Amino acid sequence: MCRLLGIYGHTDIWQEIAMAFSQQAESGHIPPGENQTPGHRDGWGIAMSNQSNTAMMPVIRQLGAASETSSFQEALSTTAATPSILMCHLRKASDIIPITLSNAHPFFHNGWAIIHNGTVFNSDSLPRDPELKPVSAIANAAASISTDYSALNCILSNGRQLYALRQYKQWDDYYTLYTYELPGAVVISSQPVELPQLKPDNWNLLANNLLLNIHDTPLIIERLPIPCSG
Repeated sequence: MCRLLGIYGHTDIWQEIAMAFSQQAESGHIPPGENQTPGHRDGWGIAMSNQSNTAMMPVIRQLGAASETSSFQEALSTTAATPSILMCHLRKASDIIPITLSNAHPFFHNGWAIIHNGTVFNSDSLPRDPELKPVSAIANAAASISTDYSALNCILSNGRQLYALRQYKQWDDYYTLYTYELPGAVVISSQPVELPQLKPDNWNLLANNLLLNIHDTPLIIERLPIPCSG
């Protein structure tokens, strides 16, 4: 159970957006009937694209709440240049997964970074095919997953393109992903980020079973419906 943030492109308020997002560690929405208090305080992390936009690089991961440490703001403020792609994650641990630094997102592999929200049950039984190209791999995996899950919501990037998937089976008011388009940038967040520069009515909720592929400058947003796996 997590909160996701991705920014593709260049905007002067990227640090302000990330800092406002960090407050969801205290106030982020939680699933219904969980008998828990709001907030996502079980770890957090930041990733950015490298200067050549050829890979995603880890910036920092820590346990605890992003809103209660100066490390979150310091990681943003000490960045030499505005990254082309930014990803942030706030974690609220589920009962079956321990609160450890190794379970804090983002996760990295061969220049890719991923943050996600949702639980895939019996995930070890799923096939792995490293030969598939990114868009095909994401779309095919989302469409053909055979094990049960709560949601597959995720944001992932290779430093050049940003992908965002909204796919859920329950709690449609919790497993959300929104987009906000700015001049030269697009923001993706689990829930709208509250900031004076962002108009609440300009946040758009993604449909279920939808994959976004965001790339290029000027940016292009491709929308790929995912066939329901049933």
